[in-house]
Amino acid sequence: MNELVRLSPSLLSLRHNGEEVARVQLRLETSTLQGGANPARLLFARLGEDAWQIQVLIENSSPAPLSVYRLRLEVFLPAARWSDPLWSAQGAAVGWGQDFAFPLPLGFQRENYLGHLQDAEGGGVPFTCVWSRHGGVAFMHLEAIPIEWWMPVERPADGIHLAFENRRPLVLPAGRAWNSPLFALTWQEKGDFFRPLERYREWMAQRDLRPAPPVRASYDPAWCSWGYEFDVRPQDVLAVLSPACQMGLRWFTLDDRWFDAYGDWNPRPDTFPHGAEDMRRMNDAIHAKGGLSQLWWYPLCAEDGYGRWESHEYGISRILKEHPSWVLLDEHGRVARNNRHLAILCPALPEVQAYTLRLVDQFINEWGFDGFKMDNIYTVPACHNPAHHHAHPEESIIAYAELYRKIFERVRQLRPEGVVQICPCGTPITYSLLPATDQTVTADPTSSAQVRQRIKFYKALTGRRAAVFADHVELSDGGVDFASGIGAGGVPGTKFTYQVSPQRQAQLKENWQLTPQKEELWRFWFDLYQRHRLAEGEYLGFLYDLAFDVPEAHVIRKEDTFYYAFFADSFEGEIELRGLKSRRRYRLLDYENNRPLGEVSGPTARLNVHFTHHLLIQASPDS
Repeated sequence: MNELVRLSPSLLSLRHNGEEVARVQLRLETSTLQGGANPARLLFARLGEDAWQIQVLIENSSPAPLSVYRLRLEVFLPAARWSDPLWSAQGAAVGWGQDFAFPLPLGFQRENYLGHLQDAEGGGVPFTCVWSRHGGVAFMHLEAIPIEWWMPVERPADGIHLAFENRRPLVLPAGRAWNSPLFALTWQEKGDFFRPLERYREWMAQRDLRPAPPVRASYDPAWCSWGYEFDVRPQDVLAVLSPACQMGLRWFTLDDRWFDAYGDWNPRPDTFPHGAEDMRRMNDAIHAKGGLSQLWWYPLCAEDGYGRWESHEYGISRILKEHPSWVLLDEHGRVARNNRHLAILCPALPEVQAYTLRLVDQFINEWGFDGFKMDNIYTVPACHNPAHHHAHPEESIIAYAELYRKIFERVRQLRPEGVVQICPCGTPITYSLLPATDQTVTADPTSSAQVRQRIKFYKALTGRRAAVFADHVELSDGGVDFASGIGAGGVPGTKFTYQVSPQRQAQLKENWQLTPQKEELWRFWFDLYQRHRLAEGEYLGFLYDLAFDVPEAHVIRKEDTFYYAFFADSFEGEIELRGLKSRRRYRLLDYENNRPLGEVSGPTARLNVHFTHHLLIQASPDS
């Protein structure tokens, strides 16, 4: 029996079988009220099993305005109940390379700002979760439009503090009331972040915020030109077509720095000397091989002469010379800048929207591309540019997601098989963008563990059958760990280079040349993916705990067949095959090595195994 019980107007107790496992408390910093009355109380209602909706109500019954300088809605987990080992999943996009889930050490503290970070990332998913072997709590807000609040997580000696904070002043006139955004609190007896994050997705769908549906092409594997880094040329793409198509790759992505200037998006004259004609010829060759093409793009930004990125020193984009007032100004009056220090264009301006959608038409209709890899996409701040005459500054935040959704819809209109990938490099995606992408991405993982973890995160956030790009296999451990991406249900990809001259290779920072040995390995794994296409299956993330089940396990169901993937540096012992149908017999196959492993019966089978790094098992029903 789990219940949320009121202890006072601003204090609630979460009880599991009569034991208090958490407290929900409200803290305000306000101007002094006459009579010292508490102006705030917590409202709550059951959202479903072991889930509650929470909202703050502030009523100013005094004859004078009430100033709220800081509001903190906190879930406190007492140390006496919550002891090591503890894990946490936190959805704020705080910095490139972050783990989405990780052990929560004593002394941990993170601010988790959910708004735009100047010259950095920002945004993300307003979701945080803490769990142990004995239970877990998740805390989230349920607003369809992002709010510029903080989501701090701290673990001092007394316990764990999960909170949402508004640190911007709020003035409430006399006799008026204010309702906060809606929040949700969940409890579960076992399991990691997967089920609470699924529930978040379900509740957001009730608020008309739904991930875009994938098409079959969303699950097709991809080659990307990033192996050639910033100086890719059309002949580089043409050179890989034959070996890549023989591997079964269908998508070909023209990556970063094909353009002259951010914001203008013309082909670079030094690498694409024939301009748009080079683009058309390249895409014609891809299509002639049965492939599809994606274009790297960073919408809503332009060069204004400030800063540089890698070897490219910024000038002033033509579009900003013609329309200098298009820039977004933040609350301090500064030009808002993204993580590449570029000026952000205000998405709420009709002229910016029209320009952006004209570019979509140009890239697809005139140049022949089939979709986009939109990169470094995080969020924008509220716009305070007086030249824009916004009804309220938050118009830019609302319009940001709406414009990306329009890009997606325009692509689907022009190319029914078109795929729009949004890559929030190194961080979780901003949740309001989910209707604008049919392929989320693990986004520059720094390890194989991050590949698997992020696939699980996105299968919960966007759907058990959602398309999640595992990113380039070269980013995995050793640059060859296909098993992590494919076994966990991701769409595989690669960025190999082909027949690069020694002189050209000397200009590249990394060497990803496709040797004969690698080509054989690449063909094996892409063929294995195409035979099973596990990314299209149903990812059953609730069956295993990423933190506490050893070895780490993932399972995917396709019709009546189950595919298990186990991971450990080295493991010898008994594993559990969970989720099988009760009293049904299954034939087991190590499908990577085509090695029979015997027969078992459901619902939970046990098997003694010995493996290094991974073991991939197919459990087929015995006919």
